[in-house]
Amino acid sequence: MKFFFEPQGIALVGATPKTNTGGYSLLANLTLGYDGSIYPVNPRYPEILGLPCYPSVAEVPDPVDLAIVFVPAPAVPPVLEECAARGLKGVIIESGGFAEVGPEGRALQERCLEIARRSGMRLWGPNCMGLIDIRKRYVFSFIAPDAWQDVLNPGGVSLIVQSGLLAGGFMTTLMSHKILRLAKACSIGNKGDIDETDLLEYFLEDDDTRVIALYVESFPRGRRFFELASQRKKPVVVLKGGKSAAGARAAASHTASLAGNFELIRGALDQAGVYQADDFFELVDLARTLEMDFERTGPPQGKPRVAVFTFSGAAGIVTADHLEASGLALADLAPATRQRLEKLSPSWMPVNNPVDFWPAMEKHGPEITYREGLAALLMDPGVDAIIVHLFAGFGVWFLDVEKLFKGLHETRKPVLFWVMGHEKGYHPTRLSLEGMGFPVFNEIQRVVRVLAGIFEFGAKRESATAATAAPDPGIFQSLKTKIEASRESILDEREAKNLLRKLGLAVVPEILAADLSEVLAAAEGFGYPVVLKGRSPGLVHKTEAGLVRLDLNTAEQLQSAFREMADRPQPPADYLVQPQLQGDLELIAGVVRDPQFGPAVMLGLGGVRAEVYRDVVFRLAPVTKWDVEQMVAKLRGRALLEGFRGATPVNLDLLADWLIRLGDLACRVDAVKEIDVNPLLVVKGEPVAVDASIVLRSMV
Repeated sequence: MKFFFEPQGIALVGATPKTNTGGYSLLANLTLGYDGSIYPVNPRYPEILGLPCYPSVAEVPDPVDLAIVFVPAPAVPPVLEECAARGLKGVIIESGGFAEVGPEGRALQERCLEIARRSGMRLWGPNCMGLIDIRKRYVFSFIAPDAWQDVLNPGGVSLIVQSGLLAGGFMTTLMSHKILRLAKACSIGNKGDIDETDLLEYFLEDDDTRVIALYVESFPRGRRFFELASQRKKPVVVLKGGKSAAGARAAASHTASLAGNFELIRGALDQAGVYQADDFFELVDLARTLEMDFERTGPPQGKPRVAVFTFSGAAGIVTADHLEASGLALADLAPATRQRLEKLSPSWMPVNNPVDFWPAMEKHGPEITYREGLAALLMDPGVDAIIVHLFAGFGVWFLDVEKLFKGLHETRKPVLFWVMGHEKGYHPTRLSLEGMGFPVFNEIQRVVRVLAGIFEFGAKRESATAATAAPDPGIFQSLKTKIEASRESILDEREAKNLLRKLGLAVVPEILAADLSEVLAAAEGFGYPVVLKGRSPGLVHKTEAGLVRLDLNTAEQLQSAFREMADRPQPPADYLVQPQLQGDLELIAGVVRDPQFGPAVMLGLGGVRAEVYRDVVFRLAPVTKWDVEQMVAKLRGRALLEGFRGATPVNLDLLADWLIRLGDLACRVDAVKEIDVNPLLVVKGEPVAVDASIVLRSMV
């Protein structure tokens, strides 16, 4: 990858002297910053911008190891053949007209990839805007020269954007308004070869990069991306585009239907400690805040504690509302902190959090009030972060923030500013504060969301195991042999639960019955009430098919339920009789094998309304007990697992065993496509499988 960022020489295919064109802008940009050899390639011209122009890549002299191609899509494959014959290491294809336009373009893109693979050459793009190295002033992009000259704002954030033209507009906005201090910015377009995982691996080792921010729509190598991000060498922030679950419509199991695309990806990114954004500017806000490298040491238990230092009671109230909505808490100020703040305030002004410092400012002026007030809050061990409200005026209202806040960031607690005021004061104040290491925002909601985000994500993944002993490895081998020998695509409830029982997991007792007499005998053995289920080959969703009857309290009710099932046009092949267990909560647990991320385990609120609640969390397998604890914490209905209204709390060790062993089974047996345990009934705190199915995939 290094030759893309530090090439010895560049051949620009499609260079042109015609202004206001991509080919002209590319060449002009190279001449304005790149310090290596530049070779325009276009058979129509002997020279462009004072540089000799060559008729083909084959005639370009040494040194050259990179080509940038900006010609019509049909002309690209012949150019790549020339590049391969010339021995180039890589090509950036900035032309459009490939996979993004339909089947013909997709075939053209595949042809380009075949040429590259055959020669060992790497391709960047197509349909992209290339890359910019802000520190070196390398602009390998057709962005207009006027858009970047004199506005580069070097910093430590490297940006990866999948989109093409959006990257240009987005990067121009960031640079011209000095919103983000960039190290490198990359547009990867269709990701025919080079993708976000290649760049993530490169930036994790890049000395100029401190934070990596990405906008992506897909993760072709999701498992490798997860492995790299999990290293936690540097903060990684992701905005995922395309969050619909349309791909799950044809799923065989509840687990797969609930996975969709985004829910599983969200869980994998959570598990890796990746920071996640919901829009472009939140992506930027998280990245620029993380670049400040604050120490985030919240309490071991409970919510991060925030102090709000405000000149307005109303603004303090609104901030407090957003804090509560975002999972943050107002800090309970220590007595020593209150005493220091009381000395600043008039005697009639009580000290609370949010801290309304306007009366203190009338008494002492802004310099003493800000410096003494913030110093007191920063020294408070019960304050994990501070949000400061600041009015940036001009004239008598202008504040020298560099003098005012000098040294306050030495504690490294997060200090974020909400700034309002006249434009004459706002922009100088913002740039000064951010130059000192304090992020500035113009919306209270945004500052709170970013603060919540930097505390929520990035938690270190711990290694742990469930409390009970793991099954003998030989059991997995025997299960693998049995599963691979199956001729069915779906293992029904009885077969699936037998496998789960062999894994040492708790399963409801049941008896297989062929006729009414056997059904009645089984019920007498268990004692009423019982559950009757009809079995049909390949049928997973029995409830929807009318083949599950609960709360059968007498032999008469059982006979009636049996006859209703037996009189169907397609009666069940046989029947299952189970005791009616009384549980406190219905969960759903399962596994789905994602084509990009591999096997992932799921936990959520279950039962017949599982797809209505859609309260589920995913983690990539294998998982640890710590992962399971994080899954439970992410559920909106987690209070139900903790013993809601006197119910027995779920035994977390046993629940962890379930998810660990389901994940291990999927990791060890490739034939397992989906596992669905629904409901996983919680009986006196212990999870018990009441229904289950296992979907297999063809291994041919």
